Amino acid sequence: MKVSQLARIHALITISMFSATMLLSACGGGGSSNNGNSSPTATTPPPVVTPTPTPPTPPTPPTAGTPAMGCGNVTSTGTGNTTQIVVDGFPCAAGGGVGQINQVDQPYVSVKICAPGSTTNCQIIDHIILDTGSTGLHIMASALSPSLQPGATGLPLMAGSAGTTLTECEVYVTSYVYGPLATADVYIAGEAVKNLPMQVIAQPGYTTPTACSKGGGTATQSTASFGGNGIIGVSFASVDSGLFFDCNNSASGTCVNDNSFVGLPHPVQKFATDNNGISITMPAISTSGVASAVGTLTFGISTQTNNVPSTSTIPLVLGFNTTNGTDGDFQTLINGYWQLTYMDSGTTEDTLLDAALPACTSASGASGLYCPTSVTNVSIGLADFNTSTVKGTLTTPVGNASTLGASTNLAAFNDLIYTNGTAASAQPQVIGFSNFFGHTMWVLFENSSAQGTGLGGTANTKVTGPMYGVN
Repeated sequence: MKVSQLARIHALITISMFSATMLLSACGGGGSSNNGNSSPTATTPPPVVTPTPTPPTPPTPPTAGTPAMGCGNVTSTGTGNTTQIVVDGFPCAAGGGVGQINQVDQPYVSVKICAPGSTTNCQIIDHIILDTGSTGLHIMASALSPSLQPGATGLPLMAGSAGTTLTECEVYVTSYVYGPLATADVYIAGEAVKNLPMQVIAQPGYTTPTACSKGGGTATQSTASFGGNGIIGVSFASVDSGLFFDCNNSASGTCVNDNSFVGLPHPVQKFATDNNGISITMPAISTSGVASAVGTLTFGISTQTNNVPSTSTIPLVLGFNTTNGTDGDFQTLINGYWQLTYMDSGTTEDTLLDAALPACTSASGASGLYCPTSVTNVSIGLADFNTSTVKGTLTTPVGNASTLGASTNLAAFNDLIYTNGTAASAQPQVIGFSNFFGHTMWVLFENSSAQGTGLGGTANTKVTGPMYGVN
């Protein structure tokens, strides 16, 4: 769930009806408020030829029970400006066994990491969480090969303003991660970034500063507890918002806050091309759930013929909520009630406030979710931040969580929906990854522009982010 822009939240929760642990990951748009409340600005460039919109077509989902992505044996990260997204339950956390479900509704991509300047000291790392609610690349140390471990012979460590090792802390609801920053050449699909700053999580020998651990919770030290081999944040924000430290040695030296480091950069914004936004396309799935699903991550918006939003796309202008200190919000309307909302692929399940839906009882083992007697479709009106003009609707199915939870071999659901308190106590609503199925979702980055087709403009105008698009 989403809190202040200075503390993007992962909520690692265990629901008794599942044998899997579900990660609600970093929400809050990466924490940048440089342009968090901007709105589309229209300019008039010379007339251009409008390419024919050709939304990316997801590959056919694999056969049920077969892992959609290999564990340690992936040989490609895609081509051109597209790469594969898989939802397969992260079987790697259980040794790669077929049917091992460790994460529900968690999208993964593969990323190639190389030592800067090298074409041989490289590794393709699978099961990197795809997160539109955070910014930056964070890789578990245990997922890196020995030759890429940070240090003199692997990924170069970054120095802070005091000349000592620069480290980062990410504080979550019930846990935190900590580790040094290093640089790497990063490749995904046909795109590349040289010398990209990234975090290495749980690197051995680094003592966590008290300022990082004092918030409580436990340190995340394994890929199983993290829910993946790392996370790539592709939110609208240009930099992330962790806590950064200068440490005079890796083992037990004194660490001091380093406020001069602005944050890990957005990896996609560092691409040479296709760097103004992304889209996520997922296939429609059964309300009974499926064992796995495969979709497409496409880089760029209106930079090629395969990334032009359809004219049926609902454009949403994002804003900054001064009350809660959150950015990346828009408005939703459900059964006459308006609510602040954000969209986050790294959050595994949606939340919504609908008094007409029955909540699950504690005896059902699914407390905190909805349990209608049959699948119920809820219409969500979508509007720009701080407005009450519905621009379109998103229909989300709501299933009986207690019944769905009996299926322990399924990794993808589109109708597991969490309750969101009462009208008086509700937090911002989450359109999480379960609502990505059957849609293409667009993110136009802050300070980036795109042809207006499908995003509230025309082929002859441009719009400027941050914006979402729903289709």
